[in-house]
Amino acid sequence: MQHDRRRFLKLSGIAALGATAGCTTSTQGSDATTAAETDAATATPSGTGASFDFGGWLADTDNYDGTTVDARGQSEVTIEVGAAGNGGDFTFSPPAVWVDPGTTVTWEWTGNGGAHNVVADTGADFRSGDPTDDGSTTFGQTVDEDAVIQYFCSPHQSLGMRGAIVVGDATPGESQQSSYGWQAATFDSYWYSLYNMSTNIAMSGNGVIFPHTPEQQDAFEKRIEGITKHADVDRPPINNPNLNMVPFTGGDPHFTQKPVFEDDTGRPDAKTLAWDKSKSTGVVSPSSTAWSHLKGVTWAKNFQKHFDTLPQNIAPKFRAQVLTTLAQLGTKATLIDGGPDGNGALTAGDDSLKLVSEFRPKDGTVVDGTARPSHHTAMLWFLSDLVSLAKGGWFGYENPEPLIPATNIQKLADGTFKTTRKLFSPPDIVDAESTRSLGLTLAAVGWYGTHAGRDQLQSMAADYADALAMELMTHDDGNGRIANGAANQAATQGIVGQGLLWASEIDGVDHAKFAESTLGFLFDELWDGDAGTFASGADDSTYAITARDAGDVTGGLNAADAVLGRSDVKDTFAQFFQQTFNRGRLQRAERPPSHSGSAEHPLPLPPKAGGQYGQAATYNTAVEYDPAADEWAVTDPAFDTEQALYLANQDIWIGNWGGDFYQGRGVPGKSDSPPS
Repeated sequence: MQHDRRRFLKLSGIAALGATAGCTTSTQGSDATTAAETDAATATPSGTGASFDFGGWLADTDNYDGTTVDARGQSEVTIEVGAAGNGGDFTFSPPAVWVDPGTTVTWEWTGNGGAHNVVADTGADFRSGDPTDDGSTTFGQTVDEDAVIQYFCSPHQSLGMRGAIVVGDATPGESQQSSYGWQAATFDSYWYSLYNMSTNIAMSGNGVIFPHTPEQQDAFEKRIEGITKHADVDRPPINNPNLNMVPFTGGDPHFTQKPVFEDDTGRPDAKTLAWDKSKSTGVVSPSSTAWSHLKGVTWAKNFQKHFDTLPQNIAPKFRAQVLTTLAQLGTKATLIDGGPDGNGALTAGDDSLKLVSEFRPKDGTVVDGTARPSHHTAMLWFLSDLVSLAKGGWFGYENPEPLIPATNIQKLADGTFKTTRKLFSPPDIVDAESTRSLGLTLAAVGWYGTHAGRDQLQSMAADYADALAMELMTHDDGNGRIANGAANQAATQGIVGQGLLWASEIDGVDHAKFAESTLGFLFDELWDGDAGTFASGADDSTYAITARDAGDVTGGLNAADAVLGRSDVKDTFAQFFQQTFNRGRLQRAERPPSHSGSAEHPLPLPPKAGGQYGQAATYNTAVEYDPAADEWAVTDPAFDTEQALYLANQDIWIGNWGGDFYQGRGVPGKSDSPPS
């Protein structure tokens, strides 16, 4: 440990401590220019320090006084990780340094402030790994090119734990345009995923809201009191929340009044963020329910691993318990109790768990009574992960007590699998929908097969997975291309590849070689490097991409990286995400801290995202790219719950913070053990 060097650097470049940095919600309502829209640094030497304008990147870093340590002429520079500041030990010290090309920068952990890491945002593409509180940790990088490198700590960026390195004669704009890589893309994917879920499940009002009856109101008051006490907070982090236990299938995300992201209590006021109920479908489906609550369950697990590193002011324990409760409420309302008012549900009314496709809670009408593979798949995937949460001791959320015993959740998952297997033979799935649905079913069966209630059911899941894969082989054109799929061929390749690999997690199942061929076609034949996105077909003149398509492609990329270890995934995903989600506007708006300071194609904040009052930070349903004109267009601006929340799940699994905060990357059986 080079304490003398660190002391010198601190003395020459660190300011006195200032005000504590705010939480991520404190700037969500601002219409001011975001950090993503500012210029890179410009330098004026001044003795042992220099004055740089980092465009707001270090504005909330309270050990930064505007001075950048001039360490040129040194071959090595050391930066402390977890130094005092930002209301605890949440800074890099020094926060900004100026070095020559060829300098080795080494970050050394103090062991204070919980678990930290070092992640490049712009100017470079590096990451030290998962956050750690081990004081013996070091991480080194040699910086060879002139650049302005901005970096952060994943768990504590919202507290202002950011840093900057100016390398050589960097000029404004050099690094800002060139380094939207894996770290930046996966950071954004995490936040977009979170925004879609939190908007849908806590603020939009686009569904059946809890509490829904007088009995539920009484239960709600008792439960919220228990949750608040157990979470060590004195109030919910959102004021007037619209707790959505059964989401509608679609709605219009435009605000109907001026949104308040920070009221006089310092919280978002959800009553100002609700959508126009007259424009909601008023209909629920198994997919809209399952994908929404699967995302909630994933986030609940996500938080449990890092309670000690997450800022208390975002109330992670409270949020996690509420999400777990809503998942149980949604399950009870749709599968057990006969609907929110006891007047019907998603089950078809017989003794099996056959699901209807659409149901209107308001009057108890079954809008579409046909059982469809994709709806059963979504519910099977969700229930299997809910089994994981429940059997893991609810990952610590046992006060107040669970609404559904873990044994009953297991019975629901087992019953859904048996019903799905009975209703849909592999050829039937193709006839009813497409080979894309075969891939999706394989992925869900992979999750169920690693969470089956008995050995016999696990064996049945393995047999079903093999039968699904064999059916897919009959649709293989011989070069990895899967025929009879979605309109977007890249989507078919992505979800089939992911499904084959997820199913291969079941004991005795192995379709990795088939997955390699399928994903190979995606990369080799459908990747348009000039456009930075995937062609929807080899000969298509325009590329039509829905939110579900993007979810399927993201799932395939995630599997190719997490399981197959393909070396080209990271760069490909970064380009795909930058072009399709940011430039192509598949995501319609952002809230800080997404983009984290430097986006080539920044999205507007919600108040500036269109309409009289703006609109929520959610996914559009469809976009289109014209390669000849190099132009993107939003072709369907509606919010489709099933598609958006399916994509939200795929995005958190590949997300950077998904990698840091959520174990397993969505691979079945890899996120099932709560931290000790």
